[in-house]
Amino acid sequence: MSIFKWQESEAVQLISPQDLKQWSSQSDAPLLIDVRDESDYGADQELLASLSQESRIQNIPITEFASHINQLDPDQPLVLVCQVGQKSFNAASLLIQADFSSVYSVHGGIEAVKRVER
Repeated sequence: MSIFKWQESEAVQLISPQDLKQWSSQSDAPLLIDVRDESDYGADQELLASLSQESRIQNIPITEFASHINQLDPDQPLVLVCQVGQKSFNAASLLIQADFSSVYSVHGGIEAVKRVER
C-alpha cells in the first residue's frame, strides 16, 4: 500500500478524493473541513465518513469561515471540501493568507467524490 506524503506550501494544493482517502487512513491524517451549509453537510455524512475518520471531520460553513480561522491549528494539515471545489479553494486561500502551512482543497469537491464512489 502506498503512503500519501503531504507537504507544506505557500499556495493552496489540490488533492484527489483517492489521495484524501489514502491519507485519511494514515496516522498523520488531516482535518477535513466541509465548508458547505449545515444541511448539505448533514446530507453527505456517510460519504464524508468514507473519506475520513469521523473524529477528523468538521463543518464550518463558508459564510462563517473567516471568523473561525483563529480556532484552527496553522501547523496541522487541513483539507477543505465543498460541492464542486470553488468555495473550498477560496476558504483554503484565506488559510494560506493567514500563514497556514499545509492546506489542500478537494479537486472537484463532493461531486468528484460521488463520481469516484460509484
